[in-house]
Amino acid sequence: MQDFTMKPTVDASREFLEIANDFANPLEVIREAISNSFDAKSTFVRLQFYVQKEYGEDVFMIFIEDDGYGMDKLGLQAFFDLGNSTTREDPNTIAEKGHGTKVYFNSAEIRVETSIGKSCSIYRAVMKEPFKSLHDNKVPDVLVSEEENKTNWNGTKILIKGYNNNRRDKFTHERLRDYILWFTKFGSPEMEFDIVENENMKLFLKGVDKS
Repeated sequence: MQDFTMKPTVDASREFLEIANDFANPLEVIREAISNSFDAKSTFVRLQFYVQKEYGEDVFMIFIEDDGYGMDKLGLQAFFDLGNSTTREDPNTIAEKGHGTKVYFNSAEIRVETSIGKSCSIYRAVMKEPFKSLHDNKVPDVLVSEEENKTNWNGTKILIKGYNNNRRDKFTHERLRDYILWFTKFGSPEMEFDIVENENMKLFLKGVDKS
């Protein structure tokens, strides 16, 4: 008999799907968005949750915006990658494993617009049907366009369509407020310890109607 070597492999689509499903509370999409905005040294983060009619159907939409550092090409790649993080070695950041943004994959479409400013490019990325693709054992493609940043805008805008199979009952303003104060950086006790680095960070929040 002859010895031989085996190399472990990863079923990429299955891993993406399991991680997207591992977030038991759909509100964790908020924690991920806020953590990323803090890591990007933003002065504000805007979270909007609303319903939009498309072809006669109600589509649950999540819009996230901040004025942080934004992402270059490598940062955008890491945003969509699994286990790839550009902040892994930075002890001052919250996110580090490259798993958190995979909660966004539980949706029908993801759109990202981002730039680091300083006359660098603006990148616009679209991932269509991520959740369906993963269920079909396919890692979804990301279509990226690049254009010159003529205004030196920096920051990130993210639109998530059809999140959590359009279930939106937990995304009322009252529930969002409570979750943010209990489970995100905005509820941090840092001020009690005279840590004021993020004291000027502003949150703009709009939840869906109870109906």
